[in-house]
Amino acid sequence: VVAHEAAHSWSGNLVTNETWEHFWLNEGWTVFLQRKIMARVYNDDKFFDFDAIGGWKDLKDSVEEMPDAYTKLIPELGDGDPDDAFSSIPYEKGFNLLYSLERMVGKDKFGEFTKAYFNEFKFGVITSEKFQNFFESYFEGVVDVSSFDWETWLRQPGMPEEPKFDRTLSAECEELAQAWISLDEIEGGKTPSTNISEWSTAQTVTFLDALTNMTNDRSKPLSLETILSMKMAYSMQQSKNSEVLHRFCMLAVAAGDSGIIPTVIRFITTQGRMKFVRPLYRALYKSEMGKEIAVKTFLANRDFYHPIASKMVATDMSVGKTEEDGESKSKKKGISLMALGAVVVVAAAVGIALRRGKR
Repeated sequence: VVAHEAAHSWSGNLVTNETWEHFWLNEGWTVFLQRKIMARVYNDDKFFDFDAIGGWKDLKDSVEEMPDAYTKLIPELGDGDPDDAFSSIPYEKGFNLLYSLERMVGKDKFGEFTKAYFNEFKFGVITSEKFQNFFESYFEGVVDVSSFDWETWLRQPGMPEEPKFDRTLSAECEELAQAWISLDEIEGGKTPSTNISEWSTAQTVTFLDALTNMTNDRSKPLSLETILSMKMAYSMQQSKNSEVLHRFCMLAVAAGDSGIIPTVIRFITTQGRMKFVRPLYRALYKSEMGKEIAVKTFLANRDFYHPIASKMVATDMSVGKTEEDGESKSKKKGISLMALGAVVVVAAAVGIALRRGKR
């Protein structure tokens, strides 16, 4: 988060998207610079791809959830509220566009281009067309650049082609995820013995993301028995790290683990970050065990959240919106009765005053 916000000093503050349709130029660049910063922090260029693998999973989730018009890098906002189009798409699809350009021209040349770009547009605003024109002008004569498919990247909906990420750092995490999938599919299998107590947060998150991707690919959540085994092995339900806890709760809710509900409720009512809150409310609402709990919890805590987060969660849970309208109508009815009572009191007072005047 710190690296991301520091990167906004350049992408967002120094150079700003001209309209909300070009929001990716703020956030795509910021994610790109953030990952460059973190690779330097870890002193390992492989961390750039390692973190990007997790971002790819976030992008897939957003593309599946959003309407096609909002999965384009230049979304069709029309007269709609830009908040309705908010997702990880401008962040991660924007990052992957820049990553594709870097791979096409090479890291060193793209690094020089990055400096030239921010110098050219500093203290000003930028559109996707201006960015494209500047890139093509800067790399004029480069064959691959002249044939780059800007139209698909900028204006077509859906997922782009997945880059060939360097999976050196993620391999162990993905292997462990596959071991849990194998246990889930084979009755009487042996619980994986890999000790992850010394893993970094990034490794644990990559493991959980890989496990989530594998359950999505097979269109079947983990079994309750597997989730309970994971609780015993790792105690992730007790994690103080929001990234880890969020991902494990999502897996547990999908598995129908009613024992995770108190943890989920505590988590979504003690921090309001939409990145964590919205998917968990959505997952609870879709589950047989959590629909009513999700609605009641949201209605009791909706003022706790940022207005955008509150609006998006209410949209996701149509029952929540209906209940909110009902509650609003009840309040309006109460106010109307109070107003009517006030009118009666005033009228009575006026009547008394007139009678006294006649006397």
